[in-house]
Amino acid sequence: MLKIEKLDHYGRGITKLDNKTIFVENALPDEIVEINIIKEKKKYSEANVSKYFQKANNRIEPNCPYYNSCGGCNIMHLSYKDQLKFKQNKIENIIKKYLNEQIKINNIVASDRIEFYRNKVTFQVREKIGFYKEHTYDIINIDNCIISDKLINKSIKYLKNLNLKEINKIICRTGLDELMIIIETQNKNLDITPLKEIASSIYLKINNKYIHAYGNKNIYEKLENYKFKISPDSFFQVNIDTCSKLYNKVKEYIGNNKNVIDLYCGTGTIGIFISKNNNVIGIEINEYAIKDAEENKKINKIDNINFICGDSGKKLKQLKFNPNIIIVDPPRSGLNKETINNILKFGSKEIIYISCDPMTFVRDLNILNKYYDIKEITPFDMFPNTYHIENIAYLVKKV
Repeated sequence: MLKIEKLDHYGRGITKLDNKTIFVENALPDEIVEINIIKEKKKYSEANVSKYFQKANNRIEPNCPYYNSCGGCNIMHLSYKDQLKFKQNKIENIIKKYLNEQIKINNIVASDRIEFYRNKVTFQVREKIGFYKEHTYDIINIDNCIISDKLINKSIKYLKNLNLKEINKIICRTGLDELMIIIETQNKNLDITPLKEIASSIYLKINNKYIHAYGNKNIYEKLENYKFKISPDSFFQVNIDTCSKLYNKVKEYIGNNKNVIDLYCGTGTIGIFISKNNNVIGIEINEYAIKDAEENKKINKIDNINFICGDSGKKLKQLKFNPNIIIVDPPRSGLNKETINNILKFGSKEIIYISCDPMTFVRDLNILNKYYDIKEITPFDMFPNTYHIENIAYLVKKV
């Protein structure tokens, strides 16, 4: 029997055996458990619970029948109040440990929905459809997913009528009561008839190329007063409600009459959202995303934003523009050295850094902090029931 001491940043319980740290899935502080070692490393081990002798008072029973085997959600056994507390402590501990200074961290901004919020889901397929079992490539056959949009859930019974033997993955995306289905297959003649009753748009993805197979070529999503086109490979935040709150925080920092550079702009969502009374240049390496951004600009009748296709670091260096503020929303890998150096050369008065990965976030903030004061950081719960967290930092140039 072992007692769980605390949680790690992935929501796993932490205990010790013979002075070796053990990370235990689905275990909470103060619980007394019997464990099963599933992975042995030199400095630590990973385990799951084989038996609970004493459960924590704040443990709840997840209402998902697949929770104990599916690898999609990690902290559904915590109440939502405790999930937010866990994420708040997580970002505060990371900032304190790696940035090593007193930085104002605001209270986490909660999600309006903790169920049925995801507008994009990737189903794994191997003669059955579902998600990977934790730590394996075995597929858990599912009939519904309680964090996925209800229209995606409704589609599952139709997806199961396809010839699953010829499919590797299925991606479902939703917008304004529209459903886009993308099927990764090698069969260009795959029978998609069962999906025509529910899908607005169907694509086959063969050898990494998208082939439009049925319905509309795109679907659309609305973010407050703005409408955005969604293509098969467009990036769009999976939680539209929290996304709106995040973008409004960006708008609050920017104010009016500013020259703004929006790095890693994707399909132009942030730039368009904050473009009123500001001049914006968006830079993005994905040419398809830039095409969507140009169309989004037309859809929303905006003429004070321009988009450039290319590597953010290199294009930034060539830019003849005097920004008051630079927005960065990079992938999980964060900013590369060239991009950071070119951001610093611009010497803009303010920087807004948005990140979904706390570790690359603090790594980059450590570099920027030599030249900019980090005024505050605000966490946002973009991914309820998982350990993931979105953060935004507001930086002002040192005098």
